[in-house]
Amino acid sequence: MAERRASGLSRRPDFGATAEDRLLGVATPLESQRATGARSARGASGASPVEEAPQPTRRRPLKVEATLADQVHDAVLFLRGRGRPELTQNELIDELLSDGLERVRGEANGGDPFPISARRGRARTP
Repeated sequence: MAERRASGLSRRPDFGATAEDRLLGVATPLESQRATGARSARGASGASPVEEAPQPTRRRPLKVEATLADQVHDAVLFLRGRGRPELTQNELIDELLSDGLERVRGEANGGDPFPISARRGRARTP
C-alpha cells in the first residue's frame, strides 16, 4: 500500500522496470546495484545519485498488413498471460524482426551483415 507523505502526495511502491524502461534501456535502482556490486546507491544525504539515461532508440514507422497487425496484437495478449506481463507490441516486433533477419542473414549471406545501403550511410550493429 502507498504511504502517505506530509505534503499529502502518496509515494507509490517501486516494482522495478516497466516495459517502457526496458525499451529505453533505463536500469532500475536494483539492477544498477547488482551491476556495480554496491550495497547502497544512496549518498550521505540519502538521495540517489543522478544517472544520465541513455538516448532512446529512434523508432521508424513500418506499415504491415492488417491481419499481421491483428496477429501481433493477439500474440502480445497471449504472451502477457504466459510470463511476460509487460510485453509490448514494439518489443515483440523487435524480437521477431531480429530473429527473422538473423535467419535470412544466415541463409542468404553466410551470417555476414548485409551491405550498407547509401540511404543509411553508416553501419549499425545488428
